[in-house]
Amino acid sequence: MALHALKQAYILSWTRPRSYWDVVCVHLPLALVAGIPLLLSFLAPLGLSPLKSCSLMKLTGYPCPFCGFTRSFSAIAYADWAFAVQSCPLACLVYVVATIVFAWNVTALLLGVRLARGRLLRLAPPLTRWLIILCGILLLLNWTYRISLGLS
Repeated sequence: MALHALKQAYILSWTRPRSYWDVVCVHLPLALVAGIPLLLSFLAPLGLSPLKSCSLMKLTGYPCPFCGFTRSFSAIAYADWAFAVQSCPLACLVYVVATIVFAWNVTALLLGVRLARGRLLRLAPPLTRWLIILCGILLLLNWTYRISLGLS
């Protein structure tokens, strides 16, 4: 009854396509894009990370806008939220969003339905532009925070 109410309220929409491959083609790529970084942050210790140190940091002495994400993801995976927030606050938000995207798409794969946002959750083009601008501002603020604290 609750799921039917959600569908009626235009918050959640789902369809059961004729073929399960229709579900796989839509939801598997997003589940992999969100799930692989989550899995690697848990399985690969930082000392064994194949990622090299930041080139911008080597050249200028300042961290790039994405420095700290790998360390923060690893810290979150091992429940060290305090270090993650101190090291790279934006990574915490990205981790939570990646977890939601992963859960959404894996749920669709397990149920065999195509899950979609309902009418209330769809973003209009102007709102999408503002969301992209907000993401850029958050990235800039995170970078400023890291530089101001002298984090590498």
